Amino acid sequence: MEMVFCDQDEKNRAHISKWLRLSIRMYGSFEKSLDELRSFFREVKIKDGFVEGKDLVVSVMSAMGEEQICALKDIGPK
Repeated sequence: MEMVFCDQDEKNRAHISKWLRLSIRMYGSFEKSLDELRSFFREVKIKDGFVEGKDLVVSVMSAMGEEQICALKDIGPK
């Protein structure tokens, strides 16, 4: 299960269950959080596609020691 929680006030973290606090990711900007969400959903789409037996073409960009999926194309079932 994934959950998106947007809040600028870190004090509100104290009201979240301790077991859930361990999974919270904090980002320095809204743009960075959107990039991470996009990446997450691309990865989910890739995993689902492989489970369904689809042939997928995945384009990955690598820069400064980091990799990011930048495109995904479904080329049909196997």
